[in-house]
Amino acid sequence: MAAESWINKKLLITGASGFTGLHACAYFVRQGCTVVAAGRDKAKLASIQGVNPAECHLEDREQVNEMIKGHLPDYILHLAGKNSASESWKHPASYMESNVMGTIYLLEAVRQHCPDSRMVMVGSRLSVDPAKGTAAVPHPYSLSKTFASWTAAAWHNMYNQHIVLAEPSNLIGPGESAGFCTLLARYIAGCEAGLELPLFRISSRFESRDFLDVRDAVAAYGLLLSRGTSGMTYPIGSGEQHTLGELAKRLLQETQAAVPIDWGPESASLSLDSLNKGTGGDQGAGLLKSLGWNRLYTLERSLADIMVDARTKVHPSLS
Repeated sequence: MAAESWINKKLLITGASGFTGLHACAYFVRQGCTVVAAGRDKAKLASIQGVNPAECHLEDREQVNEMIKGHLPDYILHLAGKNSASESWKHPASYMESNVMGTIYLLEAVRQHCPDSRMVMVGSRLSVDPAKGTAAVPHPYSLSKTFASWTAAAWHNMYNQHIVLAEPSNLIGPGESAGFCTLLARYIAGCEAGLELPLFRISSRFESRDFLDVRDAVAAYGLLLSRGTSGMTYPIGSGEQHTLGELAKRLLQETQAAVPIDWGPESASLSLDSLNKGTGGDQGAGLLKSLGWNRLYTLERSLADIMVDARTKVHPSLS
């Protein structure tokens, strides 16, 4: 989407203070868009440059309604939600409240106050096709994202709202992420700085996943907001598979320090997470390219930027 097309347009980003949200705020501010940054943490929202902060808990229906009514956005990028598979086992109801009910409250407020706005609902490649049955659901997080995406699709069909669904792969890049690459990079940076740290363990180094730079994903969301077909689900990924062990070795090549690693089991152990490919599988992988999207960040560039960011945060004098 050309930069001038965003001028005088208002975009609401939920989950704005999260890993992807911060990159999205920076990207769309650069495009000249008026960005409303919505989230829970008032202090974090206030620190984001160039945005209008909007403190809001999506589980609170009245707060969501007042936020939408007060801002009346032209576009909505829905990133908010809980996203830890392991944590979801302990708090499944909380995940359903945040990811499902929070999405419903947002959809309903938009329907009532700005039904012509265009929304991108960001789901997960860990969602499953409900036609496969409940046995295909690996954890409560997957269930919550599956329900949230299907609810958004249903709202499009029932109320003719403009809603596009996106299913990104594993997003990596500089910033505050709880992902594998960032955690390992911080560990490496800590070893470089001489810190005493617990041994880093890779529990599934043979597991293969698709990794995409978060900055490429955000650019894809911009295209989907402007040109995506309503009701359609767009997989967003690099189209490449890399094992966790391979990524670990690439990150370790970026340092001269001694970095002890527990490489885990000697045999492959694939989780259900690695087998799920979203509600539509790999079908439609070329849809984004037809809109003009291309990756700008190679895996090597992403990993290098992650290491620079990790060193800056762990030990600035080493960056």
